[in-house]
Amino acid sequence: MKNLTKILFWIAIFTAILYSLMTIVQPSHIKLEMDAIINSIDSTTVVDTIPEQDTTIMDSPIILEDSTVLTVYATMYHPVIGQCDDTPDITADQTKIPNIDSCSHLNWIAVSQDLLWFNDGPIRYGDTVYVEAGHKTGYYVVRDAMNRRFKKKIDFLESVGTEAYRYKKAALHINS
Repeated sequence: MKNLTKILFWIAIFTAILYSLMTIVQPSHIKLEMDAIINSIDSTTVVDTIPEQDTTIMDSPIILEDSTVLTVYATMYHPVIGQCDDTPDITADQTKIPNIDSCSHLNWIAVSQDLLWFNDGPIRYGDTVYVEAGHKTGYYVVRDAMNRRFKKKIDFLESVGTEAYRYKKAALHINS
C-alpha cells in the first residue's frame, strides 16, 4: 500500500509538471514567431556565420631541428601496369588511388624500400615528409614502395599523361 501511494504521488507530480510545461510552451505560438522572423528576412540579406580568417596553411615548411635530411634521387611515376604491379591503383599501404587520370594533387610518394621501417629505415607508410625538389617542393604522404633494386630514391605519384621529370639531388626531410 505504501508503494502504491508513492507511485500515485509521483504520477500526480509528473502530470502537473507536463501540464504546466504545455501551457507555457505553445508550439503554435513558437511556429508563428519563427514564420514572422523568416518572412522578415528578404533574399538580399546576407547571413555570415563563418568568421573571416586567414586560410593560409603555412608560409614556410615546419622542419624540426632534429629532423633527418636525406639526399635522394627523385623521379615520377604513373599508376599503370607498366610502371607498377598488376594493381596499379592500389598503393603498398593498400590505399586506393581514386582516379589514375587525376591523382597528382594527392601529393603521395613512393619510397625505395631501404627507407622503410621494415628495412631499418626512418619512414613508415602514412608519414608526411617534406621534399625539396624544384617545382615539386612541398609536403607528401608516403603511400607506396618501389622495387627492391632502388636505393635512396623517391617517386612522385603523377596523373596518367604527366610529362616525365627527375631530380638527381632532392632533399627529403623526415621529422622524427
